[in-house]
Amino acid sequence: MITRIFTFLFFVISFSSFAQTSTITLKIDSKEASSGEVVCLNVSGSNFRRILSTQYSIQWDPAVLSYSGLTNFKLPYMTKENFGIQAVSKGILTCMWIDNSLKGVNLVDDSSMYQVCFKVIGKSGGVSSIKFTQKPTPFESVNLEEKLVTIQPVSGNIKVK
Repeated sequence: MITRIFTFLFFVISFSSFAQTSTITLKIDSKEASSGEVVCLNVSGSNFRRILSTQYSIQWDPAVLSYSGLTNFKLPYMTKENFGIQAVSKGILTCMWIDNSLKGVNLVDDSSMYQVCFKVIGKSGGVSSIKFTQKPTPFESVNLEEKLVTIQPVSGNIKVK
């Protein structure tokens, strides 16, 4: 009987070491802007505790918005080189960030990690959602314990005035 209990506990502990341990929320702001205006949206995080790395893609409607750039980096070691801009003309930006110190990063909830900027090219009344997506870069985030952390995405949008 004791052997069975220890065997059961071994499997529970072993399985839990591979399980995802928490969830971070990634959010993109929403704004209204006129055609021709450049708008920068905060990309923020919540429950961002002891995070070593994260990756994802961001997608928008290229008929409404034209990618303009990135600014205001708040994560350590984050620069423009953490982003893939090869498909921005198709409305796709990829991101892959790692904490090069390998100490894990904590953010105050709803803190901006960086801003993504767009020139509004759509007509009045148009709207483009700006959402996190797993294509082409799948969601992945890892914490200091080297365990996967679930990413909960919250989309934003830009409405054309």
